[in-house]
Amino acid sequence: MTALDLHYTQPPPELIMPAMPQLVTTVIYGIGALVFVIYALRLCVRHKSAMPVYFILGALLSIYFEPVVDLLGNAVHPQIGQYNIVTSNGHPVPWAVFVGYVWYFAAPLLLCYDQFKSQQLSPSFVWKVFAAVVVGAAIVEQIPLYFGTWVYYGYQSIKIGFIPVWWVFANTAAVLVPFLIIYKLFPALKGWRQLLVIVLIPSGAFMGHSAAGWPMYNALGTNTETFPHWIIQCASLAAVGLSVIVVWVMLKMADVHAPE
Repeated sequence: MTALDLHYTQPPPELIMPAMPQLVTTVIYGIGALVFVIYALRLCVRHKSAMPVYFILGALLSIYFEPVVDLLGNAVHPQIGQYNIVTSNGHPVPWAVFVGYVWYFAAPLLLCYDQFKSQQLSPSFVWKVFAAVVVGAAIVEQIPLYFGTWVYYGYQSIKIGFIPVWWVFANTAAVLVPFLIIYKLFPALKGWRQLLVIVLIPSGAFMGHSAAGWPMYNALGTNTETFPHWIIQCASLAAVGLSVIVVWVMLKMADVHAPE
């Protein structure tokens, strides 16, 4: 290890994936994914459109979002014994995350498909979705984190249970940004253009997470044990505030307004 390596917090070495929690998490997340795949197919039949399946594909492609934000946000999935699906930037990602992304990113789009078609989203409804994603993101990770199927390392500041609060809100922005981009573009997504949602979902996820999370990316890119903790706490609060601002900006850009 060089002197340069000591300037920022390192992920815990040689973490072992707990076998039974990993299996249970993968199965439960997989069942949730299957439910939404079936729902997407039903929407395809009802609306005579392949768009719902493209939502699923876009959510799955978002797996490449995970190792990047893990690296920047000091998160890691234990490597030893992991059911690995992809590794990037030195960060391996397990199958549980891959199948979990189906309902994490595709579910809001699928559940709001009728509102997308009629272009009848309202700001109050979007903020309810925002709140639901915050609560859901905070709850869904608690048990896997408790058993160590993934780890947030270093000093992460304010937490809700086992998950850092800034992660909850950055994840929510990552869900809502592609949601609102696709809502805005939905009337123009005809024919081959519908395929664009497959890349818009992961791209929008990157946009939302980084727009909210950049203060913490930089705060966590230090030695968090010696770096002033009050700065990390301020960066955490800034990320929370930015997630709200980003969604508000997207509401304006997507021209989501209250019904007259």
